[in-house]
Amino acid sequence: MTSVIIPRSEHSVSRQNIHPDALKVMYRLVRKGFTAYLVGGGVRDLLLGRTPKDFDVSTNATPSQIKKIFQNYFLIGRRFRLAHIRFDDHVIETSTFRRCPDQEEENGDEDLYMLRDNCYGTPEEDALRRDFTINGLFYEVERFSIIDHVGGLSDIENRLIRCIGDPNIRFREDPVRMIRAVRFAARLDFHIEPATYNAIMRHHEEILKASPPRVFEELQKLFAYGSGEKAVRLLYKTGLLHNLLPEIADFLDHDHGQDSILWTWLEHLDRRIRTVGKVEPVLVFAALFSAPVRHIAARYEADGERVVYNAMLEDLLQPICVRMSMPKWMCSRMIQIMANQTRFEPDKKKRFSKRGFVAHECFPETLALYQLGLLVSGADLGPAEMWGSLRSEMEAENPQVLRTDPRGQQGRPPRKRPPRRRRR
Repeated sequence: MTSVIIPRSEHSVSRQNIHPDALKVMYRLVRKGFTAYLVGGGVRDLLLGRTPKDFDVSTNATPSQIKKIFQNYFLIGRRFRLAHIRFDDHVIETSTFRRCPDQEEENGDEDLYMLRDNCYGTPEEDALRRDFTINGLFYEVERFSIIDHVGGLSDIENRLIRCIGDPNIRFREDPVRMIRAVRFAARLDFHIEPATYNAIMRHHEEILKASPPRVFEELQKLFAYGSGEKAVRLLYKTGLLHNLLPEIADFLDHDHGQDSILWTWLEHLDRRIRTVGKVEPVLVFAALFSAPVRHIAARYEADGERVVYNAMLEDLLQPICVRMSMPKWMCSRMIQIMANQTRFEPDKKKRFSKRGFVAHECFPETLALYQLGLLVSGADLGPAEMWGSLRSEMEAENPQVLRTDPRGQQGRPPRKRPPRRRRR
């Protein structure tokens, strides 16, 4: 494909919208005689009129050369070294241009999911090794132009997600790219172009070969910016959901599929995320599992079985959490806030301290899940507002009710265990 250079007069990207620290990095590299570009999602988002989450820089300077230019750097990565250049609390990730390694003659039966060392390359080669065309654009600060080696500008204009290269090969090289395609399509409201979409349909089972912690991280990102409902629908349509969360896919298969109540849960969850401006991972997965769990509980009760809700949650969800590589603390907290929902049910036999319940460290997430459930059922939000008022009243009386958990959640920091004594 022929490279295209778009001059400043023909694009909408302005330096005023680029983080000053990213500009500092690029200008300093250029002054030292190197090439430096703003790359990836930052350029894409600026072209779309969005505020980028990250501003990444790519250069022909090697990590050792970057080290000599910036004192405020530190290197990360084992396979391929990346420089993180730190400015107070902000970090600019700076990488050296890479290329795909020379491939030997491929065997059709050979497993392509292998992690290979990266090699340094040219800007053109670096663009070709990226995942999607919309992420393969470069912005350079000398003439303020955009460089397009992969046809990304056209795909942004046509709102398309397209693999760079053969998607059948790219998805087998790194199956996580399939989840990323879904994420970008949902977040940007783009379509996945046919060849890329068909490759996902053909190779979705390859996702089982990917690292579970990496997959779990990508699943959380699906809900960023309030785009979870669209993302999960795409996972379901492409077959990825049947591999990632077969329990959810099975529930949808038996609950009217694209008309399932689960989508109502996710719609209200998306609205909450857009309102509060952040993703609350524990609440996300509690909302995702609530409809299937309630369906199972109702089925047990219809059969005349006594349901011990907390025990049922642990039996159903703990194996899923382990398979997903969900951190233990997150799994426990998710089960806790789901089990707490029974406290809101009027039952004269249940006696407990309302103030003690409201003061609990995970009550804000418990109340948020309760509110989502009320919205899904179309019920009055009055009871939730009453509980919220009690929480506010207690906070005013004693600000120590709320404490900050190291993980960014509401709650008390975990206690440190004393060191174990060695037996003599």
